[in-house]
Amino acid sequence: MAARDATRATPQRIGRLGLFGATEQEDAFVCAEWQELAPRLRTVGLWGGLCFAAGSIADGVLMGAGAPWIPLLLTRLLVLGLGLHLAWLTRGAGAAEPARLRRWLLVFQAAVLLGLRVIVQLQGVISPYQLIVALVACMMFYGYVPLLRRAQLWFMPLWLALALLQMSLTAHTAYTTILLFGILLGFVNIIGWNLAVHTARAQRQGWLARRRLQLEMTERATAEQNLRHLFEASPVPLVLARQPLGQILHMNQAALDLLDPRRVLIDPALATAADFYADMRTGDMLGQALAHHEAFGPVDLRMRDTSRELVDVMLSARKLRYNGRRAVLVSLVEITHRKRQEHELRRLAHTDPLTALHNRRGFFARAEHLAGQAGQLPIGLLAIDVDHFKHINDSHGHATGDLVLQQLAGRMASILREQDVLARIGGEEFAVLLPATSARRARAMAERMRRVVCDHALRCRGLRLQLSVSIGVAMLEQPGEDVDALLARADAAMYRAKQDGRNRVLALDLATPV
Repeated sequence: MAARDATRATPQRIGRLGLFGATEQEDAFVCAEWQELAPRLRTVGLWGGLCFAAGSIADGVLMGAGAPWIPLLLTRLLVLGLGLHLAWLTRGAGAAEPARLRRWLLVFQAAVLLGLRVIVQLQGVISPYQLIVALVACMMFYGYVPLLRRAQLWFMPLWLALALLQMSLTAHTAYTTILLFGILLGFVNIIGWNLAVHTARAQRQGWLARRRLQLEMTERATAEQNLRHLFEASPVPLVLARQPLGQILHMNQAALDLLDPRRVLIDPALATAADFYADMRTGDMLGQALAHHEAFGPVDLRMRDTSRELVDVMLSARKLRYNGRRAVLVSLVEITHRKRQEHELRRLAHTDPLTALHNRRGFFARAEHLAGQAGQLPIGLLAIDVDHFKHINDSHGHATGDLVLQQLAGRMASILREQDVLARIGGEEFAVLLPATSARRARAMAERMRRVVCDHALRCRGLRLQLSVSIGVAMLEQPGEDVDALLARADAAMYRAKQDGRNRVLALDLATPV
């Protein structure tokens, strides 16, 4: 573990000889590649030692009975012992201590090469067999033995120089043999050196590549796990859906609490985003927006939970890749309470607090909305003023006056249609919108309203009050006509009715009193 941490912390540079510059990195390489290195080192130690020891047979063939058997045998047994010890170090599945392994590998290689020179010296003659052994040892050391230390590369060149020197000093060796031996082994050394360096570099580059990939995969897995934890722990409802089909891939706990409070869904992956839209056009809107942009929102919209209850949310969406496929991450912030508050504020802003009717602002908002719809035309507008209302306030007090206005509002509302709009636009002044109503029916409604007030006395706090109203009628027959001008015409007709004696209906548009 310490070697791996060192490898991650220090620069991982490979030198000219194919080895890492830092010992810690070499140790990490040996530990990581032990499953590949151990069998090769075991083969080198075990079979290399056995083959060297088996050379005693060749000693007997070449030298006969007069050979120095004891020094030869001791030399070969020494090399065999070192080989077996090297093989023993590679036992088991765990990696040996890298420094100890490199040291004994170096000792074994040195013993083999020096042992060959000792045997040649004891035999006293250079034979083709010895040349074959030298070639095999050279190819094995360069091509099969793992390169774990720089010194390993210099063994064979030094051994070749020592062999040539030994051959030179041997009187029975011809110079042509020495030259042939030097050229052949020199060529094998050059090829072997480059092969060993190339192999060592390729092994370490491959290990580095696998290491980087492993670290990237680990970091990615850690990041994905952290994101998954954040996704689940987020108090904000989050939904991951496939794009563009809208199939639900995952919902965190907050999203389940919002969209599936009764846990109706057996598996959220069986649902689609369209199952939660209150308006099916929402999916088309989101799809078109995300087709041209990486993110969308926040936008307020209405959804339905699995119990079909409406939920107001603020939605934000962003495209991403999930398991190699296109997906969209949606965050939902519930704003049902806020929407209710906004609705209540709008209602209060458009409502008269005394009579609970539309106030002047609410009346104009509703009138402008109806005026823009051709299906609501023509529209009749009644401007209503309570006659002598100031006398009621002065004689009985404002509290009684308020009760009178409340009872009048209820009495006038009782004869209107559901689509008609009754409003208190100021003091004792009222207005009525009559959508889809002809001029004749508007005048008839105004007269009916006048009579429902004057024909029946009000009873307030033990008082019996006889009231009347003056009503002006105006008609809106063209879409887009100014509502202020319409109300102004109705007001003018109403004031004309008051001037003509009160308790009457007048329509200036038609110049015909009712």
